[in-house]
Amino acid sequence: MIFRKKAPKAPVRRRTGDGLHRAPTRFERFRAWIEGLPKMRLYVVLTALTWFSLTALIGFGSDPLVLLGLRDESGEYRVGMVAREDVYAPRSVTYIDPAATERAREEAASQVQPVYRQSERVPEQVVSDVRAFFERVREARGSDAPVEEKMQRISDAAPFFLPDEAVRTLLFMSPAEVDDTERYVVENLRELYGSTAVADDDVEDLPVSVIRISEARTRLSDAAAQDASGEMREIVDLLSRGFVEPNYVVDREATQEAREEAASQVEPVRGSIQQGERIVARGEVLDREDIAQLEALRVIRDTTSWTVFLGVGLVVAAELWVAWYFIERFGRRIFKANAATRLVLAVSLTILFTLLARVFILLQFNPYLTPLAGLSVIGTILLGPRLMFLIVVVTSINVGIIAGNDFFLTAALLISAGFAIYTVVRVNARQELLRAGLLIAVVTAATTFAVSLIGGANFSVALWQGALGLGNGLLSLMLAMVLLPLLEGAFNILTPMKLLELSDPGNPLLQELLRRAPGTFSHSMQVGNLAENAAKRIDANPLLARVGAYYHDIGKMEHPVYFVENQISQMNPHASLSPSLSAKIIKRHVKDGLEIGRAWGLPQEVLDMICEHHGTTRIEYFYRKALEESSDVTAVSEDDFRYSCGRPRSKESGILMLADSIEATVKAIPRPTPKRIEDVVEDTIRQRIEDGQFDECALTMREIQEVGDAIREALIGFLGPRVEYPATVPKKPSPVKPTTT
Repeated sequence: MIFRKKAPKAPVRRRTGDGLHRAPTRFERFRAWIEGLPKMRLYVVLTALTWFSLTALIGFGSDPLVLLGLRDESGEYRVGMVAREDVYAPRSVTYIDPAATERAREEAASQVQPVYRQSERVPEQVVSDVRAFFERVREARGSDAPVEEKMQRISDAAPFFLPDEAVRTLLFMSPAEVDDTERYVVENLRELYGSTAVADDDVEDLPVSVIRISEARTRLSDAAAQDASGEMREIVDLLSRGFVEPNYVVDREATQEAREEAASQVEPVRGSIQQGERIVARGEVLDREDIAQLEALRVIRDTTSWTVFLGVGLVVAAELWVAWYFIERFGRRIFKANAATRLVLAVSLTILFTLLARVFILLQFNPYLTPLAGLSVIGTILLGPRLMFLIVVVTSINVGIIAGNDFFLTAALLISAGFAIYTVVRVNARQELLRAGLLIAVVTAATTFAVSLIGGANFSVALWQGALGLGNGLLSLMLAMVLLPLLEGAFNILTPMKLLELSDPGNPLLQELLRRAPGTFSHSMQVGNLAENAAKRIDANPLLARVGAYYHDIGKMEHPVYFVENQISQMNPHASLSPSLSAKIIKRHVKDGLEIGRAWGLPQEVLDMICEHHGTTRIEYFYRKALEESSDVTAVSEDDFRYSCGRPRSKESGILMLADSIEATVKAIPRPTPKRIEDVVEDTIRQRIEDGQFDECALTMREIQEVGDAIREALIGFLGPRVEYPATVPKKPSPVKPTTT
């Protein structure tokens, strides 16, 4: 009897938790919500949010009236800034010296003695500690542990050192003696605290009603001698003296109030300035006294008013108008995928780095440390150089306004950040990013040094500014290295570094594909090589083409046995299915691939390639089989046998469609020759063009032909020719030598 292997049933949809699917994360839900918003509403909200945020961040505490021509530039000074020119007193004035005043008040506060009070909590806490100690003593005595362990428990229960003799006495006392010892200790302590207060020995000027702790212990020893004798007296004495604590303690709140009161009684220390006296020298770092003198001379004025915010608001509105025009003009080139998410990221980066500049100013950091080059590095990799240059120009101007209308700072930041865009635009690996960041740091240092010389600083001051520029570059690099992976994952934006990580065959998802569908894995690797070679030929993105090819068939992991490359030594399950059901199962791998790709966080560009790699082509084998089996040809719907995810829209998707189809077809040829491979390539291209599969794709006819040529050349190199080895000739048996007996 011959047993035939039972054909598997039609595939059943897998659920979340099988290792391939998961619920969407918060970031994924957020991105989906953003992409689902009406575009006009999103643009209006982002514009309003950006305007309000930037106006508040720039206008708060800044002095943009210099930019508007309503104030002289010399009126801007802050602690820690380097004076750009000499300032002389136009008249004699007196002023409050803040540093000297603060020193005098600190000295007055330090002279105030601590304020003490009698604590009502300490006596009760001491009694509670005594009772807790004796409770643990009784537990130790009643346990079945060895004597040494019992003694150790009693010793550990005491908050102070107990000699072994005392511990042994407590262990071997009778229960009544233990109770009496506890009672004597508690009564003695309560009697002591009830009659007087106890202070530390180092407290001076004690009231009459307060005794020092050394005297308190003497009294407790006398009380113990009256209560008991022998070993019990020694135990009562030892425990009473050990548990007693000072209840005459420092009142911290009252002490602080007394010191604040003493400091407030100190009159402000006044200084004087003579007419013609030099207040600030050019190149000098300003301190608090310099600022106080400048305020006294009214060189510094408070200009934070509604006029400031009006000016800032108008400047920000102009910036947003330029940005709106730029995006309207070049948006399709900049935002190739997930436009709404990328626009939200651009707005977030602009506000984030403006906020960072404001924080640097508020914390009195030198504004030349503002790591704007970090914005260039992050934004260029995530959003591209075109949009990033606009953001850098706008943010450089805003940082200059925040830093007191220091447009030498604006120039330095703009040059260094612009150079950063140029440097990282072709960075493909994190090691390259590190090298580029170090170069950016050096260029930032040189730029800052040069701008300082232009601003009139002497050589030593310019060198210091150059050192700050170097620190700016290094800080930008560190910020980019930290934020880039976070933003990359949060906004799921495809970067060269992300592509390199995804192209690693050791990637967990590719390893899962290898384990579940080894034939599909091999096919994907081969298609990846073909797609990369073709992408190089037409100047598309070779790495994206390779990565898209690696993952384009991950949906086959759901039901691998239904695909011929995985049917090694197995019965074809389609033999027991109708053509329409087989086509439905085959088509399903695209949707499964999208679900798995989203679950594993693949970028949208790769998901698009998964979706589009078959376009709307017809599953020819099962369509023809359905026509053959059907008695009524008109009853067979062609739509049931076509993929429905959409035609390729990018060059890489179009390349993948050709590479995938050609590779699979060539594999089915028994003995592929260069001529047969060339015929397959030409037929596949012709069929796809006639079927309209490239109607939405960016590929030109010439590029399609070049892609075909590249795939053909690669396949010929992969598949042939090979030397045909002769069959193995069996060795002749060795002659048997006669044996002698």
